[in-house]
Amino acid sequence: MSPSMEDMESAVNQPGSAQGAQRHPIQVRLTAGAERALAVHPTPLLVELELLFSCLIRKRVRFPATPHADAIPVPGTDPRLTLYFHPVCTKVCAIGDAEVPDLLTFPIRRVTPFIPRAVTLDYRKGAWVGDFYYPQELL
Repeated sequence: MSPSMEDMESAVNQPGSAQGAQRHPIQVRLTAGAERALAVHPTPLLVELELLFSCLIRKRVRFPATPHADAIPVPGTDPRLTLYFHPVCTKVCAIGDAEVPDLLTFPIRRVTPFIPRAVTLDYRKGAWVGDFYYPQELL
């Protein structure tokens, strides 16, 4: 089921708007490097799954010290992680992986179809990296 434009045109996301997502926790896949790094991490690792809507769609896994104020908490299958989903958009078309200035929280009325179903995390060369997936990508 594809989300419609109607789903994306409404008021700004509210943390409670992702309630339906709680029925489907995000599946967490960790590499051996991520397992080792989490074993010595003193607190749950904060992971923000950013979905950028611009002239193209970009997925990015971020590891901020604190979540964005508009990020939506989502459940995961690993208690060592604290997961957030943050749909964003730009004021102008932005293509590429460069940092985008002035990101805006993207208003989605029904956010659940946009929340990823799985995330893969790795710890390489002293840094966290990751990717997230939707059902068709899991096949």
